[in-house]
Amino acid sequence: MMRRTLSPARVARRLVPLAAAAAALGLSGCQLTNPLQTTQPYTPADGVAVDLSQVQIRDLVVVAEKKGGPGTLSGSVVNRGGQQVSINFAGEGGATADLQVPAYATERLSGTNQVSLSTVNAEPGGVTTLQVTTQGAGTNIVQVPVVAAQGYYQTLAPTSAPTSSPSSSPTSTPSSTATSSPTS
Repeated sequence: MMRRTLSPARVARRLVPLAAAAAALGLSGCQLTNPLQTTQPYTPADGVAVDLSQVQIRDLVVVAEKKGGPGTLSGSVVNRGGQQVSINFAGEGGATADLQVPAYATERLSGTNQVSLSTVNAEPGGVTTLQVTTQGAGTNIVQVPVVAAQGYYQTLAPTSAPTSSPSSSPTSTPSSTATSSPTS
């Protein structure tokens, strides 16, 4: 009886395709457990987005120097509806501010009118809770980043606390120092 043995080269030629198939199968499992990041929606901005029916707010942030001090809102508001909209921003601790946005218009928060809160309950680098309310969409509660008045937010540094107190009717305070704000 004669036994035939395979040479090492022949064994290697038979195992290479099997090893390649096993490696391809093992590596394709990464796609199942780690989804592609390009399929995940995100906002490429410092702030957050808020959708209120016909009103969209983009890149909403609060610019503040310190916890407990005043803060300036920054972002863009788009009113796609045919009616003027009043937006109320209420921060933690009762600080409020209003903004009127005409029909079919885009407004910058703190563009021509500085929209300020008398008190911000978070340090720059943290987040604060804002209630954003319109008559048509109701109230949305949003976690908004608090940023320092540095870089392109430097022109939005709060100069002093707004003249309205949390118990009085909210207002937006005109300011000639707010000349630009970042947009999304």
